[in-house]
Amino acid sequence: MPAELIQLHTSDGLTHSGAFYPPQGNTKELGVIFVHGMTGSFVGEIESVVPGLIALAGYATLCANNRGYGYKGAATEEFAGCIPDIRAAIDFMEERGYSRIALIGHSKGGVKVAYYLTQTQDERVAMLGLLSPADNVHGIPYWVTPLIGKNDVESFMEELDTVIESGQEEKMYILPEWPYFISARTLLDHYRTRDDDVLPQIPGFKLPLLAVCGGQETDWCTTVTMLQKTPPANARVLIIPEADHVYTGKEMILAQVIIDWLGGSNS
Repeated sequence: MPAELIQLHTSDGLTHSGAFYPPQGNTKELGVIFVHGMTGSFVGEIESVVPGLIALAGYATLCANNRGYGYKGAATEEFAGCIPDIRAAIDFMEERGYSRIALIGHSKGGVKVAYYLTQTQDERVAMLGLLSPADNVHGIPYWVTPLIGKNDVESFMEELDTVIESGQEEKMYILPEWPYFISARTLLDHYRTRDDDVLPQIPGFKLPLLAVCGGQETDWCTTVTMLQKTPPANARVLIIPEADHVYTGKEMILAQVIIDWLGGSNS
């Protein structure tokens, strides 16, 4: 469906491109914001399909790049930057008339939306969605390290300290299995990040919560599988059979799950 290309301006001086999908049909008062993951963008992975489907159900939907986008995004980001990025998106939606927001994060974006809400207590966030959330970001260096041919995480982090001190903070390391780039600064930043574990934050969220993952990723998406064992009273927890991490071929099913959850908020 048609989308308006927009730009977000963060409080720390960055500009991010995005797409605003105007609501169709029976327009709802609740707005929706998607926060993409480590390799996503406002036009990549599920973000190229699902926001438009949600807008068709009457929900204004925004998906924008954040400093977690592309070669000069996720490759060089510092995790705490998710706070001004998400705040800029919520400010944009409020300017469009949506003061109640369903904040939805996919993969690494799931860590970001949980962290944002915990750190800011932003009262404009009325619902929180976690789509295949990573457990945290401080664990990323542990699975990246062997992929780039290093044997010991702690030794590699010490090496990165030396690399950064020499002025090479944007030195890139290649993850050939993705393929993907990540910088020395980002790896060390994520390694040192704290209070980013998603699961311990969930009891503090008193608003409606959605937690979803694909049936092909249950061994990795432990936040959702743990929640499924003992779902909180305010949570809808679901595993979509046969879906992969980006819901290939299951986008319409995922969109309907989200729409049904949004509808339960009297939106």
